[in-house]
Amino acid sequence: MRTLALTVVVLARAGSVAAQPVRVSPGPLSRAHASLEGVTSCGRCHEAGRGVSAVRCLTCHAPIASRIAARKGVHRAVTEACTPCHREHGGVEADLRRIDVPAFDHRAETGYPLEGQHAKVATCQACHRARSFLAARPACQSCHADPHKSALGDACTRCHSTEASFKEARRRFDHTGARFTLTGAHRAVACEKCHVARTFRGLQFDRCSACHATPHRESFKEDCQSCHQGTSFRGATFDHGSRTTFPLAAKHAELACRKCHTSLSADDVPLARKVADFKGLSPACDACHKDQHKGAFGRLCDACHVPTTTFKVASFAHPRSPEFFAGRHAGVACVRCHVRTTDVLPAPATSPGGTVRAEKPSSACSTCHADVHLGQVGTECQRCHGVEAARFAPVRFSHEGGAFPLTGKHGTVECAKCHRSETATFPAGAGTARRLSPMSRECLSCHKDPHLGQVDATCATCHSTATFKIPAYPHRGQELMYRVATHDKLPCRSCHKVETGRFPAGYGTALRLKVGRTCIDCHRK
Repeated sequence: MRTLALTVVVLARAGSVAAQPVRVSPGPLSRAHASLEGVTSCGRCHEAGRGVSAVRCLTCHAPIASRIAARKGVHRAVTEACTPCHREHGGVEADLRRIDVPAFDHRAETGYPLEGQHAKVATCQACHRARSFLAARPACQSCHADPHKSALGDACTRCHSTEASFKEARRRFDHTGARFTLTGAHRAVACEKCHVARTFRGLQFDRCSACHATPHRESFKEDCQSCHQGTSFRGATFDHGSRTTFPLAAKHAELACRKCHTSLSADDVPLARKVADFKGLSPACDACHKDQHKGAFGRLCDACHVPTTTFKVASFAHPRSPEFFAGRHAGVACVRCHVRTTDVLPAPATSPGGTVRAEKPSSACSTCHADVHLGQVGTECQRCHGVEAARFAPVRFSHEGGAFPLTGKHGTVECAKCHRSETATFPAGAGTARRLSPMSRECLSCHKDPHLGQVDATCATCHSTATFKIPAYPHRGQELMYRVATHDKLPCRSCHKVETGRFPAGYGTALRLKVGRTCIDCHRK
């Protein structure tokens, strides 16, 4: 609306002209002052010849007047008219309160800081639901519904803090100020486990049974604290050694009480519940442990098992053939050799004369180990293999005294270099195994012929296992020729050149062994 200042000329009915200035509204009022719209209400705010009067503004806005007088809030330093900040006639939707929200200091201007969760509030209207900012109160109940129905009073900050959400506040509650201090395992219990239906007053905590159902028979009358501590509801500090005739040691000491002290009475069957029973238990092993041997070794379990260290048979020594149970056999589990045939047969009967013993397992290697050689050698595995070697390596085997003793360079060659793995038909059938027998003793079975057939296969004529190189070769039949001048000091390659051509074994490259014997064959003009 544009401002209008009009001078209306009123024409008298008699035709006379009289000029009288009349001032009308420069534009509509804001929605907040809509009730003052109309020329008859101008005097509510405007004084003749003086414009808008601050006195008349504060007559309607009495709460603002009181805060100016008390020098509080955003109007604490106001000494002039209202119109410099609050301008009217700007339209129905005009906002009279020009506030820079991001720069507004809520602590300094209102005395109520927006901290923690309150600082995350997106808009002013979330708290200031009425148009007047002065209507808001700092009390929690002015914005938040009381879930406790006034049962805990109105001092919400005793439990809640703006630093945490309302859901998290229960976890941060300091129970040390309450009548029941939370210690040990109680600290990890969710609030609603004890405060059912958000009931915080009148709870019973003078005895454990107020919250905990007893897992014991009613005949167990001792106080809970005599065994249980607040650090854990499951554990107990009961001294089994001094208060019973069955001290708990090693593996037994690690067991939970319920592992042994549990019974299911006839009364408990309909309810499908197990009750901890601390009386009348037998100390016999089979009272808790199933006899894995089904009576084959009697009831003297501690003859092999030592419950003070481990239930496994770790210290049992076989009285017969102790050397057989050493080395790699020492760490083998008993059940790998002692297969329980009683699993499929009835348990052996006992008599007053003694207990039927389990059958002794066979000590033959083939009982546990497959024949990796597929019948190439006999069944006496211990001739080559030993339990003292890693992976039962053939540390006992020696080529000495055999058909092919390993001497010189052969002595350091790995077995797999000669005894290669192959897939073929062996004495025990078709399969894959290392070839042990038969094995050729010819050099060419392992070594490639570097001479390409120029000499026979009797390599030992020139070479030895001490070194495959030829340290010296006697030229038989040509002694006179090789004593001439310095022939006997010349290296072999001076006469025997490397050539590429055709040799007895085929085309290839090799050292030519057969050369001319005349002087001219080597010495040319």
